[in-house]
Amino acid sequence: MTGPASDARGAPGRVRVFGGILVADRALPGLPIAPQGRDGQFRLRTLSTTAVATSPVGHSSAAVPGGRLAWPNGVTVSLASAPDGDEIAISDTGRFTLQPDGETIIHHAPPGCDAAAVALDIIGVVLPFLLHREGAWCVHASAVLTASGVIAFVAPRGTGKSTLAAACLQAGCALVADDVVVLRNAADGVHVTPAGVPLRLHERTARQVAGGTGAPDEWGKVRIPGALATDDAPLAAVYVLSAAAPDAAVARVPRPTRAAALALLANGKITELLGATAAGEALSRCVALAHAAPVFDLAVPRDLARLGDVTATLRHWHAGHGLPGPPVT
Repeated sequence: MTGPASDARGAPGRVRVFGGILVADRALPGLPIAPQGRDGQFRLRTLSTTAVATSPVGHSSAAVPGGRLAWPNGVTVSLASAPDGDEIAISDTGRFTLQPDGETIIHHAPPGCDAAAVALDIIGVVLPFLLHREGAWCVHASAVLTASGVIAFVAPRGTGKSTLAAACLQAGCALVADDVVVLRNAADGVHVTPAGVPLRLHERTARQVAGGTGAPDEWGKVRIPGALATDDAPLAAVYVLSAAAPDAAVARVPRPTRAAALALLANGKITELLGATAAGEALSRCVALAHAAPVFDLAVPRDLARLGDVTATLRHWHAGHGLPGPPVT
């Protein structure tokens, strides 16, 4: 099923993300407000905030260090295990303690902590780690829903996966996720859990690709109109994007299982954070996923004017059950 993209601005209380409901005691700007009276249908988690006096907020004294990653903007993220649960410390937004029940998150927030940054860290790091702990594999990707299932676009940051997803929305697809795509191996194939968060692009790209005319929001980007997928759906294919010459043909090449698994591992959203001790388990998950769903290399011309060719080619490859319907407005 799909539904309209919510206009919620992240009021305190309840947001729906990754197929569940997060009940928070603070505003989470940009995240969609959850429906009322349907708690029995969704996984419930709670987020409670504890103010701390110093910044940055490190790990507790009894914590055992785990993995660590650094983002291009200078923010660092580290994982540690403590007696009261796993800890994720993020240099600009504080420490998140994930209690063993998998349902309770305690945010130790430093002074002046930015609410929009907290919302981004919740959906970009904290919840992906919890989903990983439950057996999912979270890929740094964008994904859209076709009539035959989900197609996901994997690529390094800034190489066009969100832009291609926006073009697919213009062609009538529903958005499954942008930035974090949640994959689960099941007896009947790979299932994808939608993020439930609207797609956003930088202002210039939004105007060029999707006719976005609004002002940038709390996240500094322009929201792209379109339908949102609301239910788990089967994975039809993963496309590992690479840049091609502006006049190049749109072409795909299937990856063998080993190369497919390595692509899924390399593009894991929190792979570095998991640390070396989790490498074996992470690779095993990716191998299982690569056995269950096709993975292709997809050459995409570096020309925004060619995006229509790319979406038309995807429609041809998924003929009869590909990109559905008219554009969503």
